[in-house]
Amino acid sequence: MKTYFEISLSVYNLWLFTSVFLILNFGFIILFPKYNIKKFITVPQLKNYTILNKITFYLILFSSIFIPLKTENIFFYVGIVIFIIGILLYAAAMFYFAISEYHLPVTSGIYKFSRHPVYISFFIIISGMLFVTVSGFLFIIAFLHFYSLYFILNEEEKICETQYGNLYKNYKQKTRKFI
Repeated sequence: MKTYFEISLSVYNLWLFTSVFLILNFGFIILFPKYNIKKFITVPQLKNYTILNKITFYLILFSSIFIPLKTENIFFYVGIVIFIIGILLYAAAMFYFAISEYHLPVTSGIYKFSRHPVYISFFIIISGMLFVTVSGFLFIIAFLHFYSLYFILNEEEKICETQYGNLYKNYKQKTRKFI
């Protein structure tokens, strides 16, 4: 009997999907200037949420080794499409982040439509992973991950307002938070 909390060690596990995300992520770090990495905001005021976010992120990565893909149902194919859309959105968001000026907020490309396309892409990528695995464990971890991200992104916006002033406030008025 297959359950929503099934684990196994196999070649056909979720790690196939998480490895695509990690390769893309490290590719951007290698290909683009180092000063842009400094633009990633850390939020020391939200230590508990940041810790929860890191723990859940690493749990998703580690558990992907043991969470089997459920290829026998339609959700698997729907999940692949959702995952690919998320990866493409993530690539676009990271590209525009990487080529933007260090001293200015990122407002071009996909950032014209959403202030947080990276977080949206995380949601879409992990949703795709949920579809291809139909995993209850992954659902619980993903829920906690997104819960922590919500508080972090709200604090990041306050930091951006302080750092970029009216430029960010005007951008915030013209651009939706998500979609």
